[in-house]
Amino acid sequence: MKTNELYSIAADNGIRVLEFPLPECGSLSLETAAGAVIGIDSTHDFTAGEYNAHLGHELGHCRYGGFYNRYSPFDLVERHEHRADKWYILQAIPKEVLFRQLRRGYDAWEIAEQLDTTEEYVRMAYYYYRENA
Repeated sequence: MKTNELYSIAADNGIRVLEFPLPECGSLSLETAAGAVIGIDSTHDFTAGEYNAHLGHELGHCRYGGFYNRYSPFDLVERHEHRADKWYILQAIPKEVLFRQLRRGYDAWEIAEQLDTTEEYVRMAYYYYRENA
């Protein structure tokens, strides 16, 4: 999934994407009275895959309404993070594409480059699809 596709999903759903300094976390998403907002760290020089992974993960929070605050218990935070990751994986790393490329002998980093995501998300997708076949 390309960056412009992620931005289209955001625009189609009324989600604003802003860039400003977020050096400690890289990205975040918030629910406001005016709608959801995604912040992306403007101080980091992301690769295309890293940028898409941050944007896609935050879109996952926004698309299913998975927001929490600093007082949320750990299990709730982890549940929301898992759901945001799952949303991004299902959008950006299709099962058929992932397993076809693996059968062809591509490594995780090569698949990540092909799909404009990160190696970490390719590995997460592999385990998600194996456990949820």
